[in-house]
Amino acid sequence: MKNFNLINHIQTPVAIIDKNMTIIEANNAYKQRNDLHKKVIGTKCFNVAYKFNQPCCYKTGNDCPVTQSFKTNKKASAIHHFWIDNHAVVEEVTSAPIIEDNGDVNYVVEEFRDVTKLLGLNKGIISICSYCKKLRDEGGQWLTCETYIQNHTGANFSHGICDNCNTSLLKK
Repeated sequence: MKNFNLINHIQTPVAIIDKNMTIIEANNAYKQRNDLHKKVIGTKCFNVAYKFNQPCCYKTGNDCPVTQSFKTNKKASAIHHFWIDNHAVVEEVTSAPIIEDNGDVNYVVEEFRDVTKLLGLNKGIISICSYCKKLRDEGGQWLTCETYIQNHTGANFSHGICDNCNTSLLKK
């Protein structure tokens, strides 16, 4: 067995998971993220991270990055949305396979990055106009969705027309 003590020096929540979705190592940040002071080693990752009794992909319909890394031998990521104490939580979950010398992948490193505050969702509810769909920021200003997201994340937008709208436009 490898020694993974190095992960305790990482400030983001990190766990090492085997093919059975069992946590074989977790850093202190992971234990704090899950408000656990007991040992998490030997517990299923989906049970510890989300208190699910089955893998996340079955419960949420989202792809599980850990499962994807085992299938593809490549890094994977997903955005998970859930509620804790009536507050929205949005996390980017990334995974990376640990590739052995013979090419086998027996373990995956899973990392959690809370992007709730980055997206401005830390209050759990964003005010949206029922008519024009503008969002109200913390200062009370009504902003377009693009402006709101750009102000909170720095992301830029490109625009296109989705298939449904394109079909509707062609019918007119």
